[in-house]
Amino acid sequence: MKKFGAVASTGLLVFSLAACSGGDSASDSGKTQIKFINGFTGGDGAFMTKIVQDFNASQDEFEVVQSQEKDHYTKFKSGNYDLVVIHETSLETYQKDQMIQSAAPYMEAAGLAEDDFNAAGIQSGTVEDEVYGVPLDIHPLTMFYNEELVSETPTDYEQLKALGETLQSENSNLYAFGLPSTGLTTFYFTAAAAQNGIELAKDGYLDFTQDEFADALMQYHDMIFTDNTSPDKLGLDGEFQAFMKSADEGAKQTAVTMTGPWYYQAVKEKYGDNLGIGAMPTLFETPATTGNAHTISVAASVDDDGVKDGIAEFFKFLYTPENLANWAESGQTPSHLATLELISEDPEKYELAAKNQEQLDIYVAAPRVYQFDEQMRYMNEVVFTKLTNEPNLTKDALMSELEKATNAAKQIADTQ
Repeated sequence: MKKFGAVASTGLLVFSLAACSGGDSASDSGKTQIKFINGFTGGDGAFMTKIVQDFNASQDEFEVVQSQEKDHYTKFKSGNYDLVVIHETSLETYQKDQMIQSAAPYMEAAGLAEDDFNAAGIQSGTVEDEVYGVPLDIHPLTMFYNEELVSETPTDYEQLKALGETLQSENSNLYAFGLPSTGLTTFYFTAAAAQNGIELAKDGYLDFTQDEFADALMQYHDMIFTDNTSPDKLGLDGEFQAFMKSADEGAKQTAVTMTGPWYYQAVKEKYGDNLGIGAMPTLFETPATTGNAHTISVAASVDDDGVKDGIAEFFKFLYTPENLANWAESGQTPSHLATLELISEDPEKYELAAKNQEQLDIYVAAPRVYQFDEQMRYMNEVVFTKLTNEPNLTKDALMSELEKATNAAKQIADTQ
């Protein structure tokens, strides 16, 4: 088993940083507080809350104080927190901006090693061969479908196209699937690249001007305006919203959605036993799914020995399979191998995590560049809207927009 270089001694982590943690770490109860902020404000938030509450009840020395905020990154930067959930795509930015510290000593103190996690998980938490984020989960683009409308799990675009033709013959408001105008469009951009073997990262910035990438994006356009497989102008999170609507009420409804696993609780509540779950279909050339990952990082400001010990104890508790399985129950797919084994033993209880575990072999991580989300901003806010809203969009017009997006990405990259 590969262990990390730093070690713990007499219960205290032996390392230091120039920065000091602000504020008093002791609560009124006398427990040492660990302030933990994350963005789990959806259906998965209650499951992380249960883990935190169970940890606090399990011992009398430490207390994790959790904040769940939609703008948790902004609040982390301006607040006084010890632990923060950071997406894989943002980890390198926070490391380069010196806002987090190595997680390796904390993992060592918690008895965790790199080979306790799958390869995708370790990659998600690693920057320049050092772990800065303890891997929590991989959340790939996930397919849900309505079994009342879909008789067999679609695995490629031709099957989806045929499904769409059948549905359209029955009801003009029924479609195979939906492409959002905004929202989860990053996943659709990276899926197009992954399934076509395109590497978007170039010299630290995202190069969207590659001819084959433009061709792939025009295929999305044609899925709407040529094949009628998806409705147009679905708007924000349209891939999910159209799946939740009903054609009987005059709305545009889709039989399939490719969306984030955090919507699992909502779709399960709506469809119950008629909910089907499958791997991301091959929309282009080769099977692949993309998405993102959650990691847990330690703030650079943490320097209090008691807080350090508390963080290590929390990690030890969290990465016990029976505890981390709560996170799997929310629909997320942990990258902790022992927890994945537990999930495999009870696939009915952990239905989505068990299904998505099968996707990890074809999971392709998003490019690692500085300020990834900012480099993607023009693509997300402008380009996908044009693809899904403008029937007469040409490849030349698209390429002009991709040049603007690439120039914006270069400017962001130059700020590091």
